[in-house]
Amino acid sequence: MRAYVLSERADFTTASVTEATDSLLIELLNAETGQRGYLLTSKPVYLQPYDMALTTVPADQRRLRSEVSAVPGGGQYDVELKSLVATKMAELANTINLARAGDHAGALKIVNTNEGLQVMDNVRGVIADLQRAAAVAGTSRRSDLAAQLVAFAVLAAVLAVTDLLASFFLRRRLRRAGEKILSMNANLEQQVQNRTIHLERANKNLEAFAYSIAHDLRTPLRGISGFAEALAEDYGDRLDETGHDYAGRVQAGCARMAAILDDLLHLSQVTQTKMNLQDVDLSAEVTAICDQLRARDPGRQVRMTVQEGVRVTADRALIRSALDNLLDNAWKFTGRRDGATIEFATAPISDAPICCYVRDNGAGFDSTYADKLFQPFQRLHAASEFPGTGIGLASVRRIIERHGGRTWAEGAVDGGATIYFTLNAEDAGAEEPGLGSSIPWAATASTTHAIVAAGLRASG
Repeated sequence: MRAYVLSERADFTTASVTEATDSLLIELLNAETGQRGYLLTSKPVYLQPYDMALTTVPADQRRLRSEVSAVPGGGQYDVELKSLVATKMAELANTINLARAGDHAGALKIVNTNEGLQVMDNVRGVIADLQRAAAVAGTSRRSDLAAQLVAFAVLAAVLAVTDLLASFFLRRRLRRAGEKILSMNANLEQQVQNRTIHLERANKNLEAFAYSIAHDLRTPLRGISGFAEALAEDYGDRLDETGHDYAGRVQAGCARMAAILDDLLHLSQVTQTKMNLQDVDLSAEVTAICDQLRARDPGRQVRMTVQEGVRVTADRALIRSALDNLLDNAWKFTGRRDGATIEFATAPISDAPICCYVRDNGAGFDSTYADKLFQPFQRLHAASEFPGTGIGLASVRRIIERHGGRTWAEGAVDGGATIYFTLNAEDAGAEEPGLGSSIPWAATASTTHAIVAAGLRASG
């Protein structure tokens, strides 16, 4: 049993290091995308990913520093990454400041040196070495759990291949973007349009790719679950207590993985569903959802406040799905709160026709990681505390973006949470190039790691 505990810790360390390094790399890539978009267009809106990275990159580095302490040589990797990240962020800041000052030629001259590309390659190399070191450290402690890990080996191999493919597509996309910057000419507007077309096509391919993954993994997953069930039923008299526990953990992991695949399919379908815009009474929809929540859990006493007369132009099915997710989250995260309250209302805003919010006084979250709430499979609470797969708010963001709006969150640990969203019927169905379109790339690149980690945690 001691060996099992050590192995479980090793699994957690490996997954945490992988998630932390992937998150750091994604933030750097998003910052670089924002820089290049600004250099192409001179529009400050393209700097939003870069401005966000100024906060999230240091937070990710602090998080990684706490994780690598359990990895042999982890301190050296952390020092190398810290230096490389500082160099990259300085290069981005230098080119952006030059462009802001009107010196576009000087900014492009720095980009054309390819020093930034070399730094990113070095970052990927150090991250790959660190992930391998973490994996080796974990493998050395898992010898007495070989039987359980064999069941996941097939699934992990499939996911590793998909991860390599996603990484290949990502690097190819970024390389093409860099080549376009190097070959900039007088027709900048046409280049931006071409880049938008390519990004939309690539995102559609990734959506189809995710849909295919979710379908193709069901058969091996059912096989793993079936064999574990057969083992428990047909050879139960030959298994000791530990053997029965292992078989149960494999089945629990399969059930968890099936739920993740279902949510992955739902996330893919959200972006593909044809929109049917009509007048929707949001107040009535929220009231109906609240009644359903009370009927589902009649023993809870929750004060639910709904602003009357909130009407919008939207796709009723999609906006109902978004509200379901928001209110279900609020209901879930106030489950341990005496005097729980949930509120739906509107707030004044200058850049959209309407802004709505769902507020609760539940468990809340660390505001440092607010934007991660909307990324697929990014959870800020353990599944043992609050069940779920981490896909609900990702679906909400995609639905709201399809309605020409945006989403953001405010909250504090044990201080409740407020999720805001805007809607703009005139922009419904349109994708915003260079900003929202960069998120599916980043999310897909880390989704496979999240699925493996979630499956391992469910089995333990």
